[in-house]
Amino acid sequence: MNAANDTTELLSEMIGLIYEAAADMSLWPRLLESMSSYLEMTLDPPTGVSSLGQSERSLIHFLAPHFERAHVIHQQLTEVVAERELLEGVMNRLPLGAAIIDAHCNAISMNRALVSLLQSGGLLSLEAGELLSSPPLALRQAVEQVVSGARDEVVVHLLNDEVSLSLFVSGGGAAACPAARRNRLMVLVASRTSHALSEQGLKDFFGLTPAEARVTQKFALGGTLEECAGSLNISSSTFRTHLKHVFSKVGVKRQSELMQAIYGSPLWLHNDVQRTSQTDNAELPVAIGMSAAENQRIRMQDGRWLYFSDSGDPLGYPVILMHGIAGSRHLRHPDDALLLQEGIRLIIPERPGSGDSDPLPGREVGDWPQDIAALTAHLGVGRFSVLGYSAGTAYALAVAAALPERVQTVHIVAAMPPIEDVKDLRAYNSVFRMALIVAKFTPSLLPVLMRIMIKDIRENVYHYLESLLLDAPESDRQVLGNPRLRASITVGLRASVRRGEYEVAQEVMLAAREWRVDMGKVTMPVQLWHGDRDPLVSSSGAEKLVRLLPDARLLFIPGAGHYLLYSHWQELLRSMRPSSIN
Repeated sequence: MNAANDTTELLSEMIGLIYEAAADMSLWPRLLESMSSYLEMTLDPPTGVSSLGQSERSLIHFLAPHFERAHVIHQQLTEVVAERELLEGVMNRLPLGAAIIDAHCNAISMNRALVSLLQSGGLLSLEAGELLSSPPLALRQAVEQVVSGARDEVVVHLLNDEVSLSLFVSGGGAAACPAARRNRLMVLVASRTSHALSEQGLKDFFGLTPAEARVTQKFALGGTLEECAGSLNISSSTFRTHLKHVFSKVGVKRQSELMQAIYGSPLWLHNDVQRTSQTDNAELPVAIGMSAAENQRIRMQDGRWLYFSDSGDPLGYPVILMHGIAGSRHLRHPDDALLLQEGIRLIIPERPGSGDSDPLPGREVGDWPQDIAALTAHLGVGRFSVLGYSAGTAYALAVAAALPERVQTVHIVAAMPPIEDVKDLRAYNSVFRMALIVAKFTPSLLPVLMRIMIKDIRENVYHYLESLLLDAPESDRQVLGNPRLRASITVGLRASVRRGEYEVAQEVMLAAREWRVDMGKVTMPVQLWHGDRDPLVSSSGAEKLVRLLPDARLLFIPGAGHYLLYSHWQELLRSMRPSSIN
């Protein structure tokens, strides 16, 4: 009777979580864990694993109507999301830097003007998602005063020999809601050295000359007439002459009237911050100034564009990396000096529907070698090695099986095994196992569920990473504790979900299906690297692959987790360089 009560409670919890997830998508992992626990409790001991498939089918079909109703609720909430996006658009038009941070100074969102200030370095920086001032205590102490309720708002002045910034830290009028003030704060940043007004806008709107527009910019930022003239390297008399012409063209007689005319116009709501990347991923400084090596593409025979990165030693040994499910060409170690040091040319193509690459409806794992053959022909690459990371395992082996005369060696990191039987799902942790179950038995629900993960990545990728680290080993925590690695991974994750839930769902469904790869044709040496603390895929998955492949060797890395690709990057490169292969 107690067991029946327990399963009833779990079932009730699952149904409740489905509806709660419609409003709070971060509850998706908890929902999957609940589904996995329910299956474990209801599994018939005498029949064991053999009845697992039917139990899963029954559960998914029972919950399907609730998922559909929750989807309707989620659709109704999209209007709220649209309003938020409109407000974010307004923030991006402001010439002032603006950020929403938490009580630990972690950036929740930033507008483009602030990103521009962060790019210039100096008094403000962003490290591993944390907004830092110089000196560090200046911003932290201001935040502590607002969070504690000692002050409703605090103004901080930062200054060095080159620039000065004024920071306004506020709880956003949350005095009536102390909890909100503790969780979210607003930071406005003004720079006296930045142009808050567009020079082109001043010329077009008021008919000013370039010189008059620059004088107006300086005058609007404050300071004495002599200071403004000095900053433009002109005399005070020349500055006065230009200013007199400005007064005449604008139709005012004094400074206060000029300021009223300027800030009564739409000009002050424009800023000159340019997006240098193709998408909104430019909100992180690391994404701005992306190298040409990362923005290459090739037109496939069927008209699709396939994007790829080509970095490292251009004359080095070619290694083609197959990324994971939520993957892109940007998900690589940021230190290219290691590639040069080891003589490696690293090529990372984005699979159809991942990152910027165009989708390919109805594709299979076995279609991928054709794209690789076209890409390598385009790049003039003869023989090469393949490196499969996580869900890239299937694609690395597919290329090796299809192009055995060209693939010299295969390297698999954090291997995801083929799912040939329901019992193979046991190799995965509970959350990912349930995603694969949904993909296998009720694929129509998968895009709805993937939208949860995608929304979490888009809205707060740092929070998403933290959720992945809840059960992660210390080695994975160290990877994301490195600011450069963390920033590189966040940019790559954002790029991976650019096209939406259907393409990510397609990746999961292909991982859950039969790969249809002839393992017997992978006759070249295969080296598998697997962390013995990997929280996503157990060692049994890698061990299964070794048994399936003719010439495979498994290397367990003590203490390593799923981010083994980053924590042991140089050791991996050394195993792939020509001297190690030959």
